[in-house]
Amino acid sequence: MKKIVVGGLEGKMGSFLVEAIKAEEDIELVAGVSEVEQLDGEIPIYNDIQKVLDEVEFDVYVDFTVYQFAKMASEVMLKAGKAIVIGTTGFNKEDLDYLKTIAKENGGKGVIAPNFSIGAILINKFTEICSHYFDNFEIVEYHHVNKKDQPSGTATYIANTLDCALKRKLTSTHVHSVRMPGVLAKHQVLVSDEYQTLELIHQSNSRHSFEKGIILAIRKVSELDELVYGLQHLLD
Repeated sequence: MKKIVVGGLEGKMGSFLVEAIKAEEDIELVAGVSEVEQLDGEIPIYNDIQKVLDEVEFDVYVDFTVYQFAKMASEVMLKAGKAIVIGTTGFNKEDLDYLKTIAKENGGKGVIAPNFSIGAILINKFTEICSHYFDNFEIVEYHHVNKKDQPSGTATYIANTLDCALKRKLTSTHVHSVRMPGVLAKHQVLVSDEYQTLELIHQSNSRHSFEKGIILAIRKVSELDELVYGLQHLLD
């Protein structure tokens, strides 16, 4: 039985994950982390990440909070040699390099992923394939009005994949951000040459599109021996 702690369990993604875990026989939620401490409920909720380490026995820390808190919590957990699954976006290369070093020095492991949808992983892979045949790309990402980071982590990840494949700087791949009510998450990659155009589109119509990837990460993260970026590292 995998015992997990969820940071941000009272947020939209966190509360969704709590419900999803109830359907899994091999995963148990043993504690949560939120702004207000409530230790007398069915699931104890802490507001101090160090207190969780001191008082709770668990296997994986899962985070869907905000960037600053997730960065701090990741560092604390990795220094304690814990396994982490981070869905909070906003991490940059400097953050990732630092956390990878912390993990290596302390026996921590984990995955930080800009998107847990299998379809989002595939659109990134298809875009990389396109880079072998095209060199004109535009990325458009659409999200709900409450999404704080702009551009999205997924769009930045796709742009980074392109820039590595095409050996050019990130600024040469244009990312356009749209925030609208009624939209959850959509990523569109436009590809062209002088004679043809191609559109790659992935759209999440429900948070259930992230469920399979999150559960997969929780189950498989302990098999890693390092901190990785992107769900693709856990796919067969």
